[in-house]
Amino acid sequence: MRNCLLLFLYLSCTLLHSQTEFEGIIMDADEHTPLEFVHVFNRNNSTISNTEGRFFIKTLLDTVILFRNGYKKKVLLTEALTDTIYLKKKVVALDEVIVTNAKTILQRIKDSINSNYLLKPHMETFFIRALLRKNDSLVRMQDMTGTLLRKTSIYGNGLEMEKKDYQVQLAEMRQLGIIRDEHGIYFELPSLYNIFGEFMRLNAMGPEFEVIEKPYENSEEIRVEFNSLPSEDGSSAKGHYIINGENNAILSFEVVSQGAINSPNPAEDKYSHFLKGSSSMYFKENAEKGLYYLHRAKRTFSLEVKTEQHPMPDVYDMEITLYTPESFGNEKIKSNVNEHKDIFKLKHPYNADYWEQQSWLPLTEEIKKFIDTMGQGTLGLKTRGNMN
Repeated sequence: MRNCLLLFLYLSCTLLHSQTEFEGIIMDADEHTPLEFVHVFNRNNSTISNTEGRFFIKTLLDTVILFRNGYKKKVLLTEALTDTIYLKKKVVALDEVIVTNAKTILQRIKDSINSNYLLKPHMETFFIRALLRKNDSLVRMQDMTGTLLRKTSIYGNGLEMEKKDYQVQLAEMRQLGIIRDEHGIYFELPSLYNIFGEFMRLNAMGPEFEVIEKPYENSEEIRVEFNSLPSEDGSSAKGHYIINGENNAILSFEVVSQGAINSPNPAEDKYSHFLKGSSSMYFKENAEKGLYYLHRAKRTFSLEVKTEQHPMPDVYDMEITLYTPESFGNEKIKSNVNEHKDIFKLKHPYNADYWEQQSWLPLTEEIKKFIDTMGQGTLGLKTRGNMN
C-alpha cells in the first residue's frame, strides 16, 4: 500500500511540472544586435541561437542557462524568460593587456593538447546546416542530423588527417534547392569529411601577425587578438582566440580573411575569384571527463564566378553551421553515406514529423520564405530536394 501511495505522489508531482516551450531572441546588451551561437541549455535540454539570435527550447525543468564565450553567463527561471534577452560582454582588464607573438601562444596551446583533448576515436551526435546564396538570394538549404565516429577531437601529437578519419551514420536530412543555374553552373558544396576536417584547422596566426593578449576581469579567460600585417597580394586575416588561462585550452576561435586569389580553370571554362571567408568555433568542456570538444561552429566562404558565356560575375556565398549536442560516446555506428561526396548529392528520405519537432537550430525567416518559394516553382529551373 505504501509503495502504491509513493507511486501516486510521484506521478502527481510529474504532472504538475508541464513542459515549457519557449521561443525568444538573444541580443548583445551594448550593440543591440542579434547574438548567434548562444548555447541555451539545462541538465536535460539543449539548443543554440541562429543568425537572427532566435532560439527555441522545450523543457520540463524550471531554469535555463544562456552562455557564449566572451559574454557573462545568465541563468533564468523559465517563468522569467522574455521575448528578448540581453547578454553583456565580459570586461577586459586593460592594465594587463600585453603585446606578444603568435609562436608563444600557439606553443602554449600545442603543449596542452594531450591533457585537454581526447586524441582517440569516439562517437558524437551532430547537426549540420548548409546554405548557398547566389547574389544574396538563397538557392539551396540542407539540414542533417546523425552520429559521427571521429578519430580525434583535434589534430596534434603527430596525428595527421587520413581518408577514413570520419565515419557518418546519417539519421535525418532535409534538402531543397537549385541544381544548376540558368548558365549551367553547379556550385559544389563540401563533403562531410571536408566539413568536419576544416573546422579543426585553428592555426590562423603566423610570424606576420600582430598579437595582443587581453585578460578578462575576474576571469581565467584570455582574449588573444591577431591581425595580419600588410601583404603584397592584398590578402588579410584578423580574429581572436579565447583561451583558458589555467590550462591553455581553446574556448573559442574566430577569424575573417579577405584576399584576391584568382583561380582560372580552363578545363571548365570557369573563373573564380576569392572574396572573403570566415570561421567561428566554440569549444565545450565535458565536466565528467575534463576534456574539450568542438561544440558549435560556422564557416562562410564568398566566391565570384564567371564564364566566357556569362562574363558578368555572380557572387556565391556558402554557409556551413555545425552543432554537436553530445560527444565522447563509445557506441558503434555503421556508415550509410559517402563521407567524401558533395553533401547536396547525398540522398536520404524526408521525415516531416522529425523536422516539425526538432529544436536544435530554428529556421530563420529567410529559410522559411525560401521553402515556401521553392514549393511554388522556380521559373523552369531544375531543382533537387527530398521535401517535395
